[in-house]
Amino acid sequence: MIGYILTIPQKESIQGIEYAPFQYFNCVKDINGVWFTFLTSQDIVLIKDTDYSWILNCSQGEYVAPPSPPLLGL
Repeated sequence: MIGYILTIPQKESIQGIEYAPFQYFNCVKDINGVWFTFLTSQDIVLIKDTDYSWILNCSQGEYVAPPSPPLLGL
């Protein structure tokens, strides 16, 4: 999955911020400790003329999910 790569200060500046009704930035850390956010084509239209348009200039990269923790009791 391709996402926008964020620095920690960038992540902290947008995490949980509502950019449209019922739509929030959600940042996730990959297996290598790199922070990402993901935007759909509709999200891009919504933020391109806002204070959050800087995200569109961030590098993009492949997000690799960390392994899931083992299920207890199985």
